Amino acid sequence: MVAGLIGLIVSGAAAPAETSQRTLTHADIEARYADAESNFAVIDGVRVHYKDSGSGPAVLLIHGSLGDLGDWDGWLPVLTPHYRVVRFDLPGFGLSGEIENGNYSIDRSLALIDGLMDSLGIERFAVVGVSYGGPIAFRYAATRTERVDALVIMNSAGIENGRQQVDPKTGAKDFYRSVTSTAPFTRDAMQHMLEKGFHDPAHLSAARVLAKLDYMNVVDRDREGATMIAQYVRGDPERVLAHVRAPTLVLWGAAERSLSLATADRFVAALRAARDVRKLLIEDGDHAMHIEFPAASAGAVRAFLDDHPRLDSALPH
Repeated sequence: MVAGLIGLIVSGAAAPAETSQRTLTHADIEARYADAESNFAVIDGVRVHYKDSGSGPAVLLIHGSLGDLGDWDGWLPVLTPHYRVVRFDLPGFGLSGEIENGNYSIDRSLALIDGLMDSLGIERFAVVGVSYGGPIAFRYAATRTERVDALVIMNSAGIENGRQQVDPKTGAKDFYRSVTSTAPFTRDAMQHMLEKGFHDPAHLSAARVLAKLDYMNVVDRDREGATMIAQYVRGDPERVLAHVRAPTLVLWGAAERSLSLATADRFVAALRAARDVRKLLIEDGDHAMHIEFPAASAGAVRAFLDDHPRLDSALPH
C-alpha cells in the first residue's frame, strides 16, 4: 500500500464511491478462505496466517501490496519438490490479524519474520520478496546477514516510487485514496487495479479478484492501509542494499509498467557486498508476473537457489 507497490500500477483507477462502511470481519474471511494447509501463529501479539510446504532448504516468500500468500500457489509445484517453502500474509493483508499497537512499519515486519521462522525452528533460509515485499526482503537480508542464505528481489519497491495518477488540484494519489477510504471496494475497481499488473488481463481469474475484494473489504483495513502508508519510510535504500552479503537475484519483468527497467540496474549496482549478483528479465513479465507466469518466475528462482546451496551444506551432519 505504499510507493512502488503493486497498487501503484493502477493509473486512473477510480476510488470506490463513498456509500457505506467496510463490513466483513476476520472471522468471515477466515471461514471463506482458510483451508487444510492454513496455519495460524501468534507472533508478538499478532495472529499471523502462514503455510509451510515441501522439504529441504527453507525459502520464505513475501508478497506485495494487495497481495496474500495465495499469490505464490503457482510456485509450489516448482519449488516444493526441492525446498521447504514458507509463505505468510503480512498484517493488513489476507487472513493475518491486526497489529494492536498500530506499528505497521517494515521494521515490525522484520521482527515478525524473526518470530515466525523461530517458531518453525528455521534458523537459515532464502528470502524472496516482490513489490512491497522487496524492501522487506532486502532489509531483512541486510540486517540479518548470518540468517539469509540467498535473496531474490522481484519487481521491487524501495528505490523507485512507482507510478500512479495524482490529482493536480489536491495532490492526492488515487491508490492511496482508494485503500484508505472507509467505503467498500467495488468488484470493478478491484478488477481494474489487478489487471494493471498483468501482461494479459485474461490471466486474472475471477476467483482471485473476489478473494482480493473480500480481503480489502474487511473492517478496519482502510485504517490499516492508512497507517501503513504513513509509516512507510524509504530511507536510503542503496545504503541498506550495500550491507547485503547473500547471493542475490534481481528478477524483473521485461514488460514491467509500474517500475522502470533501469531500476533493476540500480539494485544490481547497489549490491556491492553480495557474494554474487545476477539480473534476469522474464519475457512478457509485468508487475504480477509471479502470479501470471509462475513456472517461468519460480523456475528462475529455483535455478538461482540451486546454484547457491547453503554454505554449510557440504559439512558432515
